Parts: sequence; C-alpha cells; structure tokens
Amino acid sequence: MSLEELCGLKAFLKTTNWSNSMRQISEHDFQEITSNFNNPYRLMAPVPGTPDLTNASLKIDHGTTALGFVYQGGIVLCADSRSSSGINVTTQTMDKIVPVSSQIVGTLAGGSADCTYWYRVLARESRLHELRYKRPMSVDAAAKMICHVSEMHRGTGLNMGMLLAGYSPKGPSLVYVDSDGVNISGKRFSVGSGASNALGILDPMYRFDLTDEEAFDLALQSLCQATLCDASTGGMVVLHHVGPAAHRIVRKVDCMELHKKYSLDARNFS
Repeated sequence: MSLEELCGLKAFLKTTNWSNSMRQISEHDFQEITSNFNNPYRLMAPVPGTPDLTNASLKIDHGTTALGFVYQGGIVLCADSRSSSGINVTTQTMDKIVPVSSQIVGTLAGGSADCTYWYRVLARESRLHELRYKRPMSVDAAAKMICHVSEMHRGTGLNMGMLLAGYSPKGPSLVYVDSDGVNISGKRFSVGSGASNALGILDPMYRFDLTDEEAFDLALQSLCQATLCDASTGGMVVLHHVGPAAHRIVRKVDCMELHKKYSLDARNFS
C-alpha cells in the first residue's frame, strides 16, 4: 500500500525478511515498528533511508462545519455529517460530535483518521485520569493534552481542529484546539471549511441570554447557511446540548429540511 511505502514499512520488512520468518526480526526492531501500541503519543516513524514525511506530497482538501457556543442554559454544539476527500463525498453519515467522557464532548474537523485516532487517545487518558484521581478530567486539561500532541507532530501532516465542551466547578467551558497548537477558550466558535458562512449568522444573532429553543434554532440556522454555501458541508445536521449534569443529542435533521424551513422563514420575513 502507498502508506507502507511512505512510512518505509515495506522496505523495512524486505530487509528483515519478514515474509520468510518472524524470528529474524529482533525484539528491539519489533518494538520500534509497533511502538504506538504501547505509547499512543508516539506514532511509527519512517525507517532510515526512506523519504521524509514532511516532503511527501499528500495534500487532500477536507471539508466540514462544526460550531459551538455558550449561553445561559449550557453549551450548544452543532455539526454536519458529510465526510469528503477533495471533490469526492465519501460518506454522509459520519458522527462529528463525539463524547470524550461523561463530562466532555468534542467535535471533529479536519482529517477523519487524525481526529478519530486522537479522540480515542483522549478518551483513554480521560478514563485513566478518573480512575487515578477519582475526579473527571477538566476541559482545559484535555485541551492542553491535545495541544501538546499537536506540538509534537507539527510538520508531519497532522490535520485537525477540535471544539471541546464541558462543565467544571467554575462553570461551562468551550475550547478550540487545532493541529497548529492553537488553544483558545471562548464563548462561540466555528470550525471547518464552512466556518465563515456559519459565523455570518451566528455572530450578529448570538446573545448569552438565549432560551433553549432560541439557542437550538440559532445553531441550526447557522449550520444551514454553511450547507448552502459550502459544498463539503451537508448530510444530517446533529444538534447536541451540554448541560451541568449531562449531555444529550437534541435532534438530527436532514439539511434539505433545514433549507426548506429557513427559506420559507426568509420569504415570510420579507
């Protein structure tokens, strides 16, 4: 496979005669090529003598839209479900709002494999934190962990942007983290290729004192705008609410239904 050649694994297996006998591979070599099983923060590095990953021409356009904001009733997260690779739509049913723990929920944006892998690592570390210290990991701690990962793998093609939401004794927390090592806490964010379109609705209409229904409607309307203006955003729109006690999926709506609803609202308004 192309990834085997890129990482040098195929060349490594040829030089060690993997196909003839596994006994010819030393324990040290085996630990090197499977190091990420023991240490999830350390991915397999290229074998010496193979092309450097930073010079690899693997540039794939990604598209998605996810948003989140804090209001008086908690935190609202909203995202589409379309996954694309360049101009090709690979799936319309990807879950982009995922629970990291009982206290933290996050959104996926960027490379699907990157986001999925590091969210699994984050969920594992969050669970271990609860077992060790008898208290849940905070949103800020989870964001710092992902920020540290981004710093470690800068320049290797890591592509992800995350919104982490949850509650702490100080109140609701919403943090944006990406593969450049950015770590920002705030009241409202939008991530992905359709982020600017969603913010065109979210920014002027946002208020902290929104009711639950007003907040849900604002999130859906903002995401609907992104599906209209960004071809990589679409599928099902998932609305998630994070409260002090628990988080839940409020609703899942097809983007075509949102187009009909808000286009009719616009006509009635005019």
